[in-house]
Amino acid sequence: MKSDTFVVEDMHCNACVNTITKTLTNNENVSNVEADLSSKEVIVEYDEEKYDVEEILSSLDMIGFPASVKKKH
Repeated sequence: MKSDTFVVEDMHCNACVNTITKTLTNNENVSNVEADLSSKEVIVEYDEEKYDVEEILSSLDMIGFPASVKKKH
């Protein structure tokens, strides 16, 4: 499993958090999603052999939440 953090600037309320979480967890290759409204970050744990960052970004974009990958320091 791989974990990446995404920044979702348009996440403004709990409904946004629920929509993002539900959409991503509906994918069988995603094992866990943690969305934090205060930091506007979404941590996604997924099977990197079957799913990738571009697909996660595309899924978020399709539901109206364009995101970017948070750079690791």
